[in-house]
Amino acid sequence: MSSIYQNKAFVKEATLSNISLPLVRAQTIYPGQMGVSGSDVQRGLRWEPQGIVLYVDDEHNNATADADGTDPENPLTTVTLAVARLIAFATAMATSLEGSVIVVANEATIAESVVVPVTAPANCVLLGAGGSRNAPNWTAATPTGVALTLQQEGWVVEGFQFNAGAGGTSIRLEWAAGTTSNANRCLIRNNHFNGAWGGLYGIELWGAPYDTWIIGNEFREYTRDDTTAHAIICTETGEAMPYMSVIQGNLFWENENHISSLGDVRGLCNSIITDNVFKEGVLIAATDILNLRAGPGSSGRNTVTRNVFEGLYSVANGYAAHATLPGNWVGNIAEDVASPQVADNGFTVAVPV
Repeated sequence: MSSIYQNKAFVKEATLSNISLPLVRAQTIYPGQMGVSGSDVQRGLRWEPQGIVLYVDDEHNNATADADGTDPENPLTTVTLAVARLIAFATAMATSLEGSVIVVANEATIAESVVVPVTAPANCVLLGAGGSRNAPNWTAATPTGVALTLQQEGWVVEGFQFNAGAGGTSIRLEWAAGTTSNANRCLIRNNHFNGAWGGLYGIELWGAPYDTWIIGNEFREYTRDDTTAHAIICTETGEAMPYMSVIQGNLFWENENHISSLGDVRGLCNSIITDNVFKEGVLIAATDILNLRAGPGSSGRNTVTRNVFEGLYSVANGYAAHATLPGNWVGNIAEDVASPQVADNGFTVAVPV
């Protein structure tokens, strides 16, 4: 009997010794400031050594614009204030504060146009605390405005319901030559993009952000004027083109256009489009379903595989590769088995023509 217990103890000890526990630490203790709610409360855990956690909840009884923001029981009222606090803390502490998290409560309603400038810490998380369709609702300050503009690299945006107003944009990722904007390596994940109020763009790749990941989102009903609305679009013809993007596992339906570029001038380069579902549209027929034409300066060479394509697999129906550097469009599931570019089993074997 004793040997059995000894063996159990040995297994338990061996198992625990092989586990790497996550690195968490208590929040840095800031001295309390008179009149600043929550500034002397030690709360929160960190998942990065230098990061802090800030809370936004406009519905909380203790929420104020003057709150410290690091205490969930004394949250800030807007995301704009949270971004400003993050920048201020980083400056005061003379550290990067990379890995910080801004948590927005699930019942929050955000009606503001937020800009994350290059002066903000890089590699932070903007997290909607709701789940699925109970996520915080976010609209821009004005119907035609941009709800969230990322100009700093490495940010993660997850768990929001973006409702674009008439002529509005939900997220803009900016890259420009110089130091004004550098939204590279950002991750936009598990959000709902709803353009049913006349939204113009779901995600706008402005300039040439590279290594952008757009994963697991829903894009629906971007319907401005039957022609100009896009779920994802590449814009700003004066800059280079988006490079090494990954667009994976998203659902596109009932949009005027799913993925395209403004005037077919600046488009995705050396990017991967995979595991997405592209609906042709019932009430709203998509003009551009997946248009990767771009201009002559584009390097093309995009990989398009394991997607679901509805409708005719043709350029006329909104599917288009780069003219001279088409890349690889093999292994998608298309219902247009009559097309020579689609095998009898429904898998694509060539770029659409």
